[in-house]
Amino acid sequence: MKKLLLILTISPFVLSCDGQDKSGAKSLSEESLQLENFDFNTKISTLLPKETKSKEYAGYYKVKSEMIEVDTVSDGEFIGSEKPVRIEYRQRSFSTRDVLANFDDFEFNAINFVTNMDGKLMLINAVAGETDKGKTEDFVSKLNKKYGNSKNTKSEFVGQDFDIYTWQLKDRIIRYCVVFDDEKSTLKIGGEKNPHYQSYLYVIKKEFQNQIFGNVSSGDFVFLE
Repeated sequence: MKKLLLILTISPFVLSCDGQDKSGAKSLSEESLQLENFDFNTKISTLLPKETKSKEYAGYYKVKSEMIEVDTVSDGEFIGSEKPVRIEYRQRSFSTRDVLANFDDFEFNAINFVTNMDGKLMLINAVAGETDKGKTEDFVSKLNKKYGNSKNTKSEFVGQDFDIYTWQLKDRIIRYCVVFDDEKSTLKIGGEKNPHYQSYLYVIKKEFQNQIFGNVSSGDFVFLE
């Protein structure tokens, strides 16, 4: 009887300490990240576990065809006295054949993250490397029906305007940017240029918005504002 009681006492502890992420998320190498209703309590170490660290390049993760560089960013107020303020996980290469994230039934080929120094996720960015106007319009229409009409604005990058759609939710901000790539600056070897649209989806935890907007602007985050 004493042995039985001991087992029953220990078992709940074991079940609660098995390393399982309470959000239910898995490694990006196992399944694509579901961004609709994403749980910001998800650990970055769950999405990018040790086994996804690149064996060839220090400071990189490899998930499918995507190479993700990790960079600790400082506030840069005073040279020599900078304070680390966030960690950025930025894609350096990916394939449009891969699906690393979904929002509803819309697919994205690459993903970027920003966490604070405590490892809490502040921002997730998903990229659709090649899409078309019809798909982007369908995406905006679906989110308008779900969350109410977006705030529509335009911005400019390297002399080209692009559209921004923003939805304000209770605990997060969703921003969707549609950019046209005419491939004028793309070097094609043995193939014709293929002008196309790219889309950038940003899901920002609202409590961190002041730390994100106006501060995060490298790599695929350049279209955030």
